[in-house]
Amino acid sequence: MRKVSFILVFVLMALMGCVEPIDVGSVASGSVTTSGILVIEASLTDEAKSQRILISRSRSIQSDSTVNVEEDVLFNPNTPFISPQGLDVDPEQNAIVEVNTSIGERIVFMESEPGIYEAPENFTAEQAIGYTLNITTADGENYASTEMRMVGTSDINALYAERTQSDSGVDGMGIFVDTSDPDNESSLYRYTFEETYKIIAPNWRPFEFEIIREETEVIFDSNGDVSSILYPDVRLVQKAREEQVCFKTDPSQDILLLDASGLQGGVAKRNQVRFINSNNPILSHRYSILVRQMAVSFEAFRFYENLRNFNQGGLVFTQIQPGPLEGNITNESGQNKVIGFFDVSSVSSQRMYFNYEDFYPDEPLPPYFGTVTCNRFLAPILGNPERDGPPPPPNEQCPQPLVERIKLGLVEWLASNDDEPGVCEGPYQVTPTICGDCNIVGSNVVPEFWTEE
Repeated sequence: MRKVSFILVFVLMALMGCVEPIDVGSVASGSVTTSGILVIEASLTDEAKSQRILISRSRSIQSDSTVNVEEDVLFNPNTPFISPQGLDVDPEQNAIVEVNTSIGERIVFMESEPGIYEAPENFTAEQAIGYTLNITTADGENYASTEMRMVGTSDINALYAERTQSDSGVDGMGIFVDTSDPDNESSLYRYTFEETYKIIAPNWRPFEFEIIREETEVIFDSNGDVSSILYPDVRLVQKAREEQVCFKTDPSQDILLLDASGLQGGVAKRNQVRFINSNNPILSHRYSILVRQMAVSFEAFRFYENLRNFNQGGLVFTQIQPGPLEGNITNESGQNKVIGFFDVSSVSSQRMYFNYEDFYPDEPLPPYFGTVTCNRFLAPILGNPERDGPPPPPNEQCPQPLVERIKLGLVEWLASNDDEPGVCEGPYQVTPTICGDCNIVGSNVVPEFWTEE
């Protein structure tokens, strides 16, 4: 099973009172202390998919005299996750996780990977049923949420893209959602998305290097005289895997909310959920986005709104005051802190595709990924004076030779150096690996949902 990085990037805070700063542990040189803050992301939906609950525990990392660690923590409720700077988090394993319903059902979530708890495949949340989350950790602490119910339904009327400009005048692509609530059942929404894009390595070639000999070998005859000299050498072989076309899927990184309660008829149009700078390489070929719209309760909306405000304010860890950020999950048996929100939502989702040329006809592609320049070619020496160009001037050395670069995975074959090699040049032109192998950026596995139509 593919390993998933699964630490939630929550704003971690101790619920010690609304004006006290956070105690991230005693300061000790190079030490690691456990703060004991349980972090929970739990959202049930009416989607026919595996429902998941993610549980982790914060762990502060103190800096020593050689490492300056900033305790700067942002919250991302949409993804399983990345370890925040200045903090680390551990998966909370061997917990008992269950959801109890108002009609007497008990749904047990089993741990599929450390810290990831999944419900039976056939479980979907339903309207008019109340749900309560109960968690017992391995150390015997009991946590429970308030009862939550769906608030109406969620429907996306339209999902579309337009070439537009940001508020600061930057050219790019806007992704917009139209939604409506004619029955006035739900008017508070949270959005997440996953964007998938096609990657084509600009300098891909069907052949790659295979090292024949790494170092110079001197062969002696029976008299002890030099019989021959074998210099470093390589050959070209057919590539064994797909390296030209890849795909990458990225989750949303922002807290996206919409309050449509003040709109006439509950109709919201041109709600922008994503803006992509026209120089962003994810637009270069074919782009797809799956947008999920969740109808959420007032309590959930307020919780995520407060978290968003903290994030946008750029507050550091020790400045966060927990009062406004309290969720609906409490510790019923101890003093260990907990942060998180258990929600039950109706979800509507739509996917759309577009190609770069649909909006940027006859315009150059955005710069490729990374900081390298893919149109700059090198011809490092092979280490064979019979095939390399002239040596450098006295007291100078040529840059790293070809074989060493190949061993380090730094270069891909591009072409033969048909011109007579110059000083410190070898017989092959090469390109940075990221420019010749798309797997450096994405994966050569085509997503199941992908279509070129």
